[in-house]
Amino acid sequence: MAEEEREHGSYTFEDDENKIAKNCKNILTSLNIYGIQIFGIENFCVHMNRTSKQFTREIAITEIMQSLRRIIKSLQDYSQKVSSYFGITGPQLWVLKTINQSGSLSLGELSKRMYLHPSTVTGVVDRLEKKGYVLRDRSDVDRRIVKVKLTSKGNKLAKKGPSPVQGRMIYGLRKLKKDELFSIYKSVQKLVEIGEAQNVKVTFIFDQET
Repeated sequence: MAEEEREHGSYTFEDDENKIAKNCKNILTSLNIYGIQIFGIENFCVHMNRTSKQFTREIAITEIMQSLRRIIKSLQDYSQKVSSYFGITGPQLWVLKTINQSGSLSLGELSKRMYLHPSTVTGVVDRLEKKGYVLRDRSDVDRRIVKVKLTSKGNKLAKKGPSPVQGRMIYGLRKLKKDELFSIYKSVQKLVEIGEAQNVKVTFIFDQET
């Protein structure tokens, strides 16, 4: 019977029904990080936890792919909204909002807060400076220290713009317990491996958004 079930792509959880609840919880946690609300997903998890003895591979794959599509769509929608309404890219608005939270930041501090390479952040800041949204302020005490500040124009835009999706993701990840964080990490790494994307080099979710 067990061999037949495996051949037909189904798992049985007679000894560990908690696995279903844990898997659903991980899905919900991942989606909440992006601020994504999915109609019916909570009821689906409750149903699977309470009444199901089987969770097929087909259902799991369908839910994973749908979740990935929703995440990508939310990023695309955010990018288009920012570009249409404010004339800058999503990462540029993210930089403005990150600086706005602290008043001023060095390029090193900014890159750490955004979990990006310093050269990537430098390029975004250069573009924002040319547009008049930020300026570089060199310390009178130590001329080697340069802080990036918002201009009045940049400050207005930072306050009006929507919350960055990638910023919400980082904020959500920081709040997770260590075991939850590493569970998501391992799952995402496996997806990268499945997609044969280990050697793909990227700066932002969409490379053109710098």
